[in-house]
Amino acid sequence: MTFLLDKLESTMSVDIPDNPFEKIIGQEHAVSLVRSAVTQRRHVLLCGVPGIGKSMLAKAAYSLLPPPKEEIQLRHDPHQTDRPNVVIVDLTEELPILEEHEHVPVDVYRRPEEVPFEIAAKMGFRCAKCGALSLPLHDTCIDCGTAKRSDWGGNPGSYQGLLHVLDVIREPALTTVIDHEVIDSVKYRITYRRTINDTILTTKEKENTISSLEMAVHDDSYRVLISRHTSRFVRASGTSPVELLGDVKHDPYGSAESLGKAAHHRVVPGAIHEAHEGILFIDEIASLGMYQKHLLTAMQDRTYPISGHNPQSSGASVRVDDVPCSFILFASCNIEDIPNIIPPLRSRIRGYGYEIMLNNLMEKNQGNIDGIIRFISQTVVEDGKIPHLTAEAAKTVIKVAENIAYRIDGQKNSLTLRLRELGGLVRVAGDLAVQDGAELVQETHVLRSETLCKGIDPNNPQGYGQSTRKDDDSYGNYFF
Repeated sequence: MTFLLDKLESTMSVDIPDNPFEKIIGQEHAVSLVRSAVTQRRHVLLCGVPGIGKSMLAKAAYSLLPPPKEEIQLRHDPHQTDRPNVVIVDLTEELPILEEHEHVPVDVYRRPEEVPFEIAAKMGFRCAKCGALSLPLHDTCIDCGTAKRSDWGGNPGSYQGLLHVLDVIREPALTTVIDHEVIDSVKYRITYRRTINDTILTTKEKENTISSLEMAVHDDSYRVLISRHTSRFVRASGTSPVELLGDVKHDPYGSAESLGKAAHHRVVPGAIHEAHEGILFIDEIASLGMYQKHLLTAMQDRTYPISGHNPQSSGASVRVDDVPCSFILFASCNIEDIPNIIPPLRSRIRGYGYEIMLNNLMEKNQGNIDGIIRFISQTVVEDGKIPHLTAEAAKTVIKVAENIAYRIDGQKNSLTLRLRELGGLVRVAGDLAVQDGAELVQETHVLRSETLCKGIDPNNPQGYGQSTRKDDDSYGNYFF
């Protein structure tokens, strides 16, 4: 779609695409390679100046990934209490169909909002008064302040079926609720179990397969480490080994039964494990330092153990081997930081992926001007607190984009792709319009904004506005 500025009234009329790749402008070559990388599960190193869309590319890449096929669980090993076992649950296996004469339980994981209201209230996920959702660990509703279901107590007649409270002292919310349902004259027993990761495991089975007086037993011997419902796009800074590689929490009683907390409940996954089957995005990868070697090992083996990092903690004695971490690495860096990436890691990326240099600027033509206009509209919508720009204000932003490309990169007839700075200009102009009570951002707001956006540079206190080319006055000192 072509936007003719002479006919455009404001950026309000600009359509914003749903496809995240179509929101990225001036990086067509990078977009093509990233699409291929995700399809073929290749690693990617994005290189370029700050603010040109490296994070946007990584997030757009995640939209191409299919849902995860595996859930990672930990199970207690009674023979080696400090060595929990890893269990990989295949999510692609179809659940058994409950035929008329079969007695096969059907297990389905559900979110709290997907179960009946009364069940969610009794299990601590909903407020019985206002219906707001919250976690069971909250004793009162976070919306209306009403005390939540601590008085249910396990009365068998309080919900037309058998209720069973497990560990009520430690967890006030009901761990298990049992209900009944009649379908085609067949009575089914439905068991709702609250899991460790605050989802609900629903088990449906024929009533005659189990006594209606039996209590549901909560299986505490396992916990979900990487849930099927968690986002597999993980952004990590690598500032600590715990964030990147995982850890084991301290317990003063260690893993002693009946005293301490079992080891499999104290394991904390690292970013490399949380990104299993997904994308691990590390901005400024050179800042990882020595942890680059651990990252390389995880990329090569696709598994990485989790152990405690503090030798003074009881978690130091716990180790979980072979935890899956098959991720696609999306890393970014500035051109001057490339020498700080260890050669084996770069070799791994080049051998199994792409190194992509992103563009700083793009040619000034109608198509790229349209991209800047769309970017302006996207910035307004994503910010949510500023008004749209008039056509004249949008023209001024385009002139600023042209001026930045000339002042910083020395290119005439070009538009900058340093979109973070350009977005800051739009947001400040919007704030000024809000202060003036204007319905739309005017050209004067953009002109005032460029003065505020110069920033502080002790080596160049006049900002970008002072041209180093004395023989050229075609751009003037108006913009940056």
